[in-house]
Amino acid sequence: MNITSKELRQKYLDFYKSKAHAILPSSPLVPKEDPTVLFNTAGMQPIIPYLLGVSEHPLGNRLANSQKCIRTDDIEEVGDNRHGTFFEMLGNWGISGSYFKNEIIPWSMEFLTSKEWLNLDPNRIYVTVYQGNNKENVSVDNQAIELWQNEFKKLGINADVGSENDYLETNQFSRIRTLSGKDNWWGLPYKGPCGPCSEMYYLMPGTPLDFETSILPSLTNPEKASFIDEQIVEIGNNVFMEFIGEKDSNKEPINLTQMSKPNIDTGLGFERFLAAVNGVDTIYKTDVFEPILSVIDKYTNKI
Repeated sequence: MNITSKELRQKYLDFYKSKAHAILPSSPLVPKEDPTVLFNTAGMQPIIPYLLGVSEHPLGNRLANSQKCIRTDDIEEVGDNRHGTFFEMLGNWGISGSYFKNEIIPWSMEFLTSKEWLNLDPNRIYVTVYQGNNKENVSVDNQAIELWQNEFKKLGINADVGSENDYLETNQFSRIRTLSGKDNWWGLPYKGPCGPCSEMYYLMPGTPLDFETSILPSLTNPEKASFIDEQIVEIGNNVFMEFIGEKDSNKEPINLTQMSKPNIDTGLGFERFLAAVNGVDTIYKTDVFEPILSVIDKYTNKI
């Protein structure tokens, strides 16, 4: 599918409008809602008061938008094929139990793969879920696993389940992988709303579907990790926000208390998502960047 950035943004908002979401404008980069931070760094940042139940949003408990953000804590990642200093997050939220895993996982797959929406190849989609933490009595997210397996099954794909690094030994990359809190527990740098999450990955265009046999066996272990980041790219994340808590030095949850009503916080990285949909392997080949780069090239001949 060839789609402009404007069209993709609108498709996303139209999809969640069809799921009874109110569409919000982007908050400014310098947040008006939170004077304690200099920039909005995540799509959910302006929504925090409503996720905490401190106040009720005047437009209800189903919200969606495209939020302008500045990258801060992982600024060193800028310059690869998927991280920008300025970026947008496509986001949708189910607040105070208005919907949860049973709804968001099917919706996610519908938006990604249905012909009415993006029509992405489901054979290129992979997901991760939280592997659990015995210390905090949080189990592996079997509900998310079953829901994803059902969605893949509808599309004729048998979604096998593996752990974080088993592919290093087997050269078999599981459709669903269980990962540690570093990747699959979402929380703030301080005590606040948190929970397990399920990340969505896309095997980028140009990488063959048989990469398990054509590419993985020829790589050394460190290169494999880079391959997972650059060719199997995270395009979005569903956070199942059901606790108030903190994270330890390993980014695992600690000091958890259950929320009375859970929230869904979904974020899709707009620029990398745009690259995947348009069949290119880097955000810099999309219409967000190409006009700027063409002017730079014209006057410097350095690209």
